[in-house]
Amino acid sequence: MRSISVDLDYGSYPIIVGTGIVERLGDHLPEKGKIAVISTPIINDLYRELIESTGRDYELIEVPDGEDAKTWETVEEVLGKLLEYGLDRKSTVVALGGGTVGDLAGFVASIYMRGIDVVQIPTTLLAMVDSSIGGKTAVNHPKGKNLVGSFHQPSKVIIDTLFLESLPEREVRSGLAETVKYGIISDKGLFEILEGTSIEDKEPQTMVEIIARCAAIKARYVEQDERDNKGIRASLNYGHTTGHSIENLSKHEVNHGEGVAIGMSVAALIAEEMSLLDNEMRARQEALLLKIGLPTKVPDLEIAEVVEVMHMDKKAEDGRIRFVLPTGIGKEPVLRYLSEEVIASALRELQ
Repeated sequence: MRSISVDLDYGSYPIIVGTGIVERLGDHLPEKGKIAVISTPIINDLYRELIESTGRDYELIEVPDGEDAKTWETVEEVLGKLLEYGLDRKSTVVALGGGTVGDLAGFVASIYMRGIDVVQIPTTLLAMVDSSIGGKTAVNHPKGKNLVGSFHQPSKVIIDTLFLESLPEREVRSGLAETVKYGIISDKGLFEILEGTSIEDKEPQTMVEIIARCAAIKARYVEQDERDNKGIRASLNYGHTTGHSIENLSKHEVNHGEGVAIGMSVAALIAEEMSLLDNEMRARQEALLLKIGLPTKVPDLEIAEVVEVMHMDKKAEDGRIRFVLPTGIGKEPVLRYLSEEVIASALRELQ
């Protein structure tokens, strides 16, 4: 078991990574106060006994699976149930599920009675290495993904590799896209572990090492730039500007990790053309993404529409599109404002 601390000015919280942690889940939940578990029907069916084994009274709130959960209508429904169940400011919300559950539950916890505790228990690899850490919470808007939200740090993050055993292969690949991202922007050793790992095995010790390294990187970025307003945490968005646009336009037929993989491929091509990245490094990134089974080509979408949606991305500033561009494997990337022409050219080249 590994424990990583996220240290902020007003306090800290632990990220606990291991195998079999949830079998002692009661040890990690608050001793007092009401608990509401927000989850999906599928996750609840798989893991209801885990929550029941804690011996704690809790209220279960089921929400739709996937991005369909991240709507204002769902938020209102969940808030109503928290009020109905009598949760107060000493209560805790437990987010048991993937990234969408974590985003939704975190957002609800952030606005319920001006903010109550949330414990994140991610059940997908994507949520384990990224969205459960750092306090970004949000729901979607018809004009874009995650445009309505707040910053609300969890009181604890519990990551157990046992959840990966029931995770569909496509979801594992999606999460691995984010691990590649961390290797590129911060950790050459992690990148090399991924190059030398047979992903299909999901060997527990290896997965604990990969997840813990990613969590530690995310924690360090969050500590330096909690609210993403200094430009430091922006590096974590490598691949996301293009990725979110493609996700949105494909109506999420391209999932998050697949979109990020395509986005990283686009950004790496632009970086190479700007002499920020050499061809060998770009080739290694592409080879690893393909080995994992992730796409590196832009799907059959209208290029002009892909660029237009980028303007509505929350990372855009004054209508200008900002890209995270890699400079090497394990090296700090740079931020650049790019013209529509440069972006469109790269999109077309990879289509």
